[in-house]
Amino acid sequence: MRELAGRVAVVTGGAGGIGRGMALAFAEAGMDVVIADIDEDGARAVAAEIEALGQRCLPRRVDLAKPAEVEALAEETWGELGGAHLLCNNAGVTTFGMMCDGIPDADWDWVLTVNLRGVVHGLQSFLPRMRELPGEKHVVNTASIAGISPGVFVAPYAASKHAVVGLSETLREEGAAHGISCSVLCPNAVATGIVEADRNRQAEFGGPSGAGNEMIAAFVAAGLAPTYVGRMVRQAVIDDLPFIFTHADTRELVEARYERMKESFAWADRWREANPEPDPL
Repeated sequence: MRELAGRVAVVTGGAGGIGRGMALAFAEAGMDVVIADIDEDGARAVAAEIEALGQRCLPRRVDLAKPAEVEALAEETWGELGGAHLLCNNAGVTTFGMMCDGIPDADWDWVLTVNLRGVVHGLQSFLPRMRELPGEKHVVNTASIAGISPGVFVAPYAASKHAVVGLSETLREEGAAHGISCSVLCPNAVATGIVEADRNRQAEFGGPSGAGNEMIAAFVAAGLAPTYVGRMVRQAVIDDLPFIFTHADTRELVEARYERMKESFAWADRWREANPEPDPL
């Protein structure tokens, strides 16, 4: 999407972290911004920063687990700002520290609902409307490097982010006929508040537990500045990249995964050579 000025971006999870970084980056480029976040006070604080840049901003409290709230956000976006040309499905949460067989159902439900169904709800409400807008449109779905490579002791998070990668690749193919492209953001450590996401955990998923992880918190805190990542995403949207990798050293993780796949294909070739397929009955 080459032209950003004068257009509208919607950012979920925009009250902090990467979402705030993206919201500010797009406002710097002359876009009006809609911020959707379960943290209403945080959304309003970022909105004030955007308005200080001379752009309009609609901060709204939205629970992405509730499709009716996402639908209402889309309706208000069209009513107040005339539409959305860029949708950033960014909100995300995670749990830590247990093998996949020991993770409670409530943790699985919370992470998969916010990280995956939240993206789905965004697409269901915004894409039909975006198709009707003239010109280029774009979707950015936030996954993770854990959506490409193994994520140890974060099974629900890794599962949800692998799903977001697959969904994004599908949308990139499907949306081309409607002038809608898609990028999937696969960051490594970025200094966000994801370790404290439990503080906003909805009651239907068990409510806040106070759980955290000091080691992961330190790793995240030492990560890239979210504003840097936001500007990186902005340029990737302009350049229409399918994948947005924030850290050059994660190339090795991606290459290692595909080497394992190639080795498995080589094994399959050897097996078939030694075990020819029998004639059909």
